[in-house]
Amino acid sequence: MSESKILSLSNREIRAYARERLLGNMLIPCIVTFFFFSARHTFEMLMQLGVLGRDAFSFFFYIALFLVINTIWGLIRYGITRYYLSFVTLKKANPLNVFAGFMQSTEVIITSSLILSFISLILELPYLIYSFFFEVETINSLIIGLIILFVGNIIYYLIEAYLAPLYFVICDYPNMRLPMIIIMTLSLMNAKNFFKYIWLQISFIPLYLLGFLSLGIGLLWVVPYAYTSYAYFYENLCESYLQKQKESESTVEEENPEI
Repeated sequence: MSESKILSLSNREIRAYARERLLGNMLIPCIVTFFFFSARHTFEMLMQLGVLGRDAFSFFFYIALFLVINTIWGLIRYGITRYYLSFVTLKKANPLNVFAGFMQSTEVIITSSLILSFISLILELPYLIYSFFFEVETINSLIIGLIILFVGNIIYYLIEAYLAPLYFVICDYPNMRLPMIIIMTLSLMNAKNFFKYIWLQISFIPLYLLGFLSLGIGLLWVVPYAYTSYAYFYENLCESYLQKQKESESTVEEENPEI
């Protein structure tokens, strides 16, 4: 893609580029997606098995398990992010990139995953306390629990969406320290880009529903389509950010020609 094109990409154009990139190249992305769902399903099962009872020991055991599993899941997310970024920017992407979080587990990758795990835990903690230490027997108590869970998940989703470029930035700048990575992530995802990204994700909901109706088989196409689009979205953010930096530097030079 030329610079002029990538700077003016709409979500529709991003999806069009994703479809074009996937055309004739679906096999490996489907295998990556199968691994993605297998890992996610395994972790969900482990979380369910981690509920030993309704006492204090079970509560703290579940919290420890929650942090460990979500941190490991963060390493997998980094690997998947790295695969799709390579898939978009290079002609070929090594499927072993999905294990990059384990093979190249730097302090930055692990710390980032742990931070996201803590944020998720803090937002889910009210629901965990309510479900572990309060009797949920009536319909009203069940509804209250679901509302608490829903609110926590929505807040976490919004935070995670705003930090969407995080793993991409780590992939591009593996030697950069975490504070700078966070600063760059927040610089890329301003309010306008945040809402654009939210809308991009929402646009895939009908396809996800169709994928579920096909007993999950359709998801082997939908997920690569979505993640390839997210990679193009990130590339769009980077190009726009670099262009603004160049324009800013040019303005400074024009205002201060003696520099």
